[in-house]
Amino acid sequence: MVYSLCFPQYSIFKMNEIKMCGIILCALVICVIFKKMREEYSLLIRIGITCGVTIASTLLFYPILTFIEQISQNTIVYDFIPILIKALGIAFAVQITADVCCDAQENALAERISLFGKAEILLISLPLIKKLFELCENLIK
Repeated sequence: MVYSLCFPQYSIFKMNEIKMCGIILCALVICVIFKKMREEYSLLIRIGITCGVTIASTLLFYPILTFIEQISQNTIVYDFIPILIKALGIAFAVQITADVCCDAQENALAERISLFGKAEILLISLPLIKKLFELCENLIK
């Protein structure tokens, strides 16, 4: 609702928060019912709902990323915006994957994917770290 006020051109992405909460609560009830009858179906429903909510959430990020790109076009940080967006995407993907692993009672896998995500973010952030050190070096001189 808030983003439709700030970004009226993106009103096609409008998803009411109350509707999303209702969908999640209905999925929760279905999962609880299926967990008593067929536990494997409950897991599939949770994974399906997780994927659906992830897709809906991803669509909400489009206007935000467009706005960030517009306001940063003529600044010095414009070159670093893609790196930050990639890091944010990695963080979301890893968190969702770790949550799905935890739902499946695979905590060790969840921890490993979290470690992999942190290493990946650090790897793609190396150009930022290099520029930061160069800036510090120039300030010291």
